[in-house]
Amino acid sequence: MTNTPRRLFGIALTSEGRGMALVGATALLIVHALAEATIPVIIGATIDRAVLPADPVALATWGGVLVGTFLVLTTSYQSASRLMVSIYGHGEQALRHLTLSRMLRPRLSRRTMTPGEALTFVTSDTYRVAGVAWSVAQQCSTIAAIIGAGLTMLVISPVATIVVFGSTIAMMLVMQVVSRPLERRGFAEQQAATEAGAVAADFMSGFRVLVGIGAREEAVRRYVAASDTSRRAATVAGRSLASYEAVGGTLAAVATTALAGMSAWFAAEGRISIGELVTVLGLAQFISGYLAYAGSFPSNWVHKLASAKRLTEVIDAEDLLDPPVAPHANPAEPADDVVLTFRAGSASPLVEVRGRELLGIRPADSDTARALSRLLGLRTRPDRGRVSLAVDGELRDLTDLDPVEYRRRVVAPPHGQTIVSGTLREAVRGHGVDEPPLAALVDMAALHDTVAQVGGWESQVGEAGRRLSGGQRQRIGIVRALHTDADVLVLDEPTSAVDAITEAHIARALSDHDETVIVITTSPVLLGACDRVIELPSEGSDARHD
Repeated sequence: MTNTPRRLFGIALTSEGRGMALVGATALLIVHALAEATIPVIIGATIDRAVLPADPVALATWGGVLVGTFLVLTTSYQSASRLMVSIYGHGEQALRHLTLSRMLRPRLSRRTMTPGEALTFVTSDTYRVAGVAWSVAQQCSTIAAIIGAGLTMLVISPVATIVVFGSTIAMMLVMQVVSRPLERRGFAEQQAATEAGAVAADFMSGFRVLVGIGAREEAVRRYVAASDTSRRAATVAGRSLASYEAVGGTLAAVATTALAGMSAWFAAEGRISIGELVTVLGLAQFISGYLAYAGSFPSNWVHKLASAKRLTEVIDAEDLLDPPVAPHANPAEPADDVVLTFRAGSASPLVEVRGRELLGIRPADSDTARALSRLLGLRTRPDRGRVSLAVDGELRDLTDLDPVEYRRRVVAPPHGQTIVSGTLREAVRGHGVDEPPLAALVDMAALHDTVAQVGGWESQVGEAGRRLSGGQRQRIGIVRALHTDADVLVLDEPTSAVDAITEAHIARALSDHDETVIVITTSPVLLGACDRVIELPSEGSDARHD
């Protein structure tokens, strides 16, 4: 999948039929800008044709024209704003969906990121890139306003028109040169802000653990350091942007002053009327704002381009897992009663998992346990020959299988249970599933007391399950895994946070369970309930079977 910032901008602007809506919104903003430019013209005409001649009928007529212009001005802007909110919102949603789908793709991403970094990518970066819709529409209306005002001045004074167009072109060229450092500094600012946000999000998610191990001061020190780096980067970028805007404002003021002085000189010489003088001065004031905004075009795009480049890096990151080999490209062995085979390490002996057995794996340390869980859960890149799965009576190497199909057959949730906001029922069955959890599986994990404590299946578990204790979260994870239609279930230290009585109950329930379960644990209670126990040494040690 190859993306570029241009393609991301295209998604934000034109995908899913938003192109025509953007054209309509841009046309309405142009109407608004032209109507706004018409106001000084109407006022000048009113002075020359109604006020100076003291003609009440003409005054009423031009007053009605002015009111009608204001109605057009207001209506066009409100309609354009409603369209732009829809275009921007749907564009941002499309970018978030694309970014998240690439982060969560079945073959995973080689680019690793913390939850805080991922949050920044799918919020602030997609927000900036989607804002390109506003930039396109407003910049088109700005150009139309300048052209309209310049052509209006052409009727009064060709020299004034030359000043308007000449100053616009000069400002765009100068500001293009001035904006060159902004992209680099803007990218550095966003990167530093991402890192600081990632540190804060990660610390908040593990706050209880940090307090428990006495690492609160160290966490504060690291966040202060990351925040200070972000502050310095934001200060540098902010100063550059302020200097950039100051240059743009100065150039706009110079052009406006020249235009006003020239028109006053023409009026003093009698070359233009009083009403035309008012018109030119009004248009000069009107143009000054649009000239300043026109000068901000480059900086406006710089920050969006920096975010688009960051998103491109995430979306185009290479897959961690290789594509599966074509079916039957490699010979398969008969499975017999074996449902899964694996080697914990490259030099480890082959472990065969038989159907309907409770297999215990006693790891040498936590790192070894997490590594095996990642391997069997396909959360790391496997070497050929490390894992094989029985499919249609034949053992197929993991690298020959589609990741989605493998994860449907082998469910190996990570040790740290992730519970999203929602009800207790949704935490067990998932969002969008209306059926209540099966009573037998709930009983296996001894979850009935948790249901009563939180107030029933429809009670909220809090943000990220914060209303739940560590043991309750683990038991929810067990029930959730048991509800999957998996050939093999792998549990990584599933009872490390539960009490001894509950652990004994879960051990008996797993022993009586009529499905294939692998338990990676050092718990004597769980291992005592297993049909077999295999020692899992650290890489380089000799393994033995019990």
